[in-house]
Formats: sequence, C-alpha cells, structure tokens
Amino acid sequence: MNRNLEIIKNKNTELVKVENIKKTNKERNHYVDLLKGIAIISVILIHTVFHSGNSYVPRWFSNFTVLFEVPMFFFLAGWSFSYTKNNKSYIKSLILTQLRYMLFMIIIFIAINITNYLNFSNNQVGLGTLSKWFFHEYSSTAPFTSVSWSLWFFKVYFIVSIIGAMLLKLLNRKASKILTVLCYIGVFVVTFIYPSLGKLNMGVELSYIFFYLFFYMLGNLTKDRKFNLPEMIINFTSLVAILILINKLSSINILEIEDNKFPPNFAFLIWSSFGVVIVLYLKRFFNNCKENILSKIGQNSIYVYFAQGIGASALFFIAPHITMDWYYKAIIMFAINLVLTAIITIILRLIIEPIIKICKDFLNKKIYS
Repeated sequence: MNRNLEIIKNKNTELVKVENIKKTNKERNHYVDLLKGIAIISVILIHTVFHSGNSYVPRWFSNFTVLFEVPMFFFLAGWSFSYTKNNKSYIKSLILTQLRYMLFMIIIFIAINITNYLNFSNNQVGLGTLSKWFFHEYSSTAPFTSVSWSLWFFKVYFIVSIIGAMLLKLLNRKASKILTVLCYIGVFVVTFIYPSLGKLNMGVELSYIFFYLFFYMLGNLTKDRKFNLPEMIINFTSLVAILILINKLSSINILEIEDNKFPPNFAFLIWSSFGVVIVLYLKRFFNNCKENILSKIGQNSIYVYFAQGIGASALFFIAPHITMDWYYKAIIMFAINLVLTAIITIILRLIIEPIIKICKDFLNKKIYS
C-alpha cells in the first residue's frame, strides 16, 4: 500500500514538473528574449570600444554606444518578473544564477593561474581571492582584464532583483507606481541636491539602487503598455527637453554619457529612457514574435556576458597589431569579439550547464517534494 502511494506521489510530482515546463514554454515572451539578445550584443560592442578600443575609438562614438545596455537589462528583469509564478521559482532562479557566476569564477581562477604559470609569473591567485569573488568582492582578473571590469553588474543585479521582487510581492500596483516615482526622485536628489546621500553604502552605493530599481519597477509596471507613434514622439521630445535643461542649469556634461554612468546620475537616466520608449513602441509590432537567433542569444545572455569579458580581454593583445582608420579597426575588432564570445559562450555552457542541471534537479525535488 505504501509503495503504491509512493509511486502515485512520484507520478504526480513528475506531472507537476511537466505541467510547469509546458506553462513556461507557452508563456515565454520571445520579444523579451530578443531585447535581451540585442542588449547583450550592445554590451559586446561597448566593451570593444571602451576597453581595448579606448586608445583609438573617438570618445563621442564610445559614449553613444551605451544608450541600450545595463539599464535595459534591469527593465527587462522587472518585466520578466511578471511571468514568475511563485516565490520559490524566483528564488531558485537567483540561486542558479549565483551558481553559474561562481562556476565561471572558478574557471577564471584556474585560467589565470595556468596563464601565469606558463608565463613564469609569480602572480598566482589564491583561494582567499576566489572566496571574495564568490561574495562579489571584486579585484583584478589580469590578464583577463575585462572580466573584472564587467563584474560590477552582478552585485547590483542581485541586490536590486531581491529588493525589487520583495517590493512587487508586498505592494499593490498603485503603491508600486508611487515607489517607481520615488526612485526617479531619488536619482534626481542624489544627482543635484544631496550627492553624499548617493554614496551611502547599502551593499552598493544608494545611487545605484535608486537608479536600477527605477528601471526594474518601470519594466514591471509597463509590461502591458504599448506606445503609438504620437506617444513615442511626445516622450522623445520631453526627454530631449530635459537633457537641454540639465545641460543649461547644471555642470553635468550630458554628452559624456559614460561618465554619467559611474555612478549613475539623472542625465544617464534620461539617456537610458530613450531605449525604453523605443522598446514600448516596437512592442506593437514584435510582442508576439517567434523564437529567433536574437531571442536564443537573449536566453543565454548570462553565458554571453561571461564570455564577452574573456573576448574583450583578448582584444588588448590583438589591437596593437591592427593599424588602420579607427572605424575600420573598430568594426574588425567588434567582429573578432563577436566570434570569440560565441565560441567561449558555447564552451562555458558545455562546462557549466551540466552541473547546473544537477543542482536544478535537486532544487526541484526540494520545491515539489
């Protein structure tokens, strides 16, 4: 009798898993994945022109590459949260993201020590440094320089995602709108009125929390919103007007977009909002798009993000050997980075994902048992 009950229980558990998988596949928004794909390709371009490209790419061009990147990831994260069925599944996804990050850092740890050993270098990285990386205390990852320059995103992502998810679960829609406005005001205050408040450390500086929590909440609140052409034009006009006012009434150089990103200020918020407006307008045409190459890239964006740090690091060794006009060189270097990132993404996924699958199965048993 007990054995029969156990069999029935196991079958029911499997049915729940299958049903959840069916729901996930049915409800997956490929437009969100597509946007993630575009955003991660934008990150590859940005790290191509800002890291190794800093020595030959004009500043004006580099600045305008940052208009569609990190804030968009947080906007899409808030949007994606609306598809989360329960707290357990969201916690599981954050745990698995952290595990992927830790496994990647182990790979980097091994790669650095092997590289230094082959180069007869005494600069070996110890286990103490690796443990700090696990807890998002970042330090140099040379010769994979761009990796350490990219890692700041993960610490901010985890903090904002946890805060944002908790708030969205606790607050109703009206309260969520009020909080989003307060985050907007918070960015304004720490930019123009009380900058020292923005430096308050809450795991990361408060200015980062205000800024990226704004886009996270905005993404969730506008998940069902679509702009028509007149609305897009009105929003664009308003954003341009605000930028002109910032330029006239403050000391901020609105054209130095990268400088306004670290730490993120009100000018960078306005620049980043152009991407949001475009996304909400294009939703009218692409919201029901089918799976495609960009959406598949978006589904693997975490591996692409890991890989681009290694690819961008390799460019430091390649760039000095290519001599030509900056625009031709930038195109070639971007193409090289795309190819390197694609290859490294596949390798990282082959190494990490089997381990993640074991962990996922374990977590599923704990969740559905």
